[in-house]
Amino acid sequence: MRESSRRIGSAKRALAMIGALTVANLALPAVASAAPAAGCSAFLNSTVSGGYKATLACNGIGLSFIDGLGTTLTDAGEEARALARIALGGGDTCSAFLHATAPGGYNVTLTCVHTGLVSGSGTTLTDASRAARASI
Repeated sequence: MRESSRRIGSAKRALAMIGALTVANLALPAVASAAPAAGCSAFLNSTVSGGYKATLACNGIGLSFIDGLGTTLTDAGEEARALARIALGGGDTCSAFLHATAPGGYNVTLTCVHTGLVSGSGTTLTDASRAARASI
């Protein structure tokens, strides 16, 4: 029983450290512009079929939240940051909208403020997300 309690405590500490690292890795600095400063910070991470979803809370770029999908939590965070960078750089603001398994992999659809819906396919959730982002 005592060993089980130690394992649970270790798991909780590991999750807290992962959460702190994720927040640090996903945070984006504010960007100065003529409009109010736009920026994003980590908001929520969750599991989805085939991987993870990382959500950034953003202001001043067209969407309040930007979701990135990936096979690993790191990949999901990188996808969310890549979408935020596009928006912060003056490009279209997009967020992961839908994902589904497909024969041999996954399909990811992004919803974009100006472009509408764009999709991509890949053998992994990360590959599908990158393919969809490349279509912006």
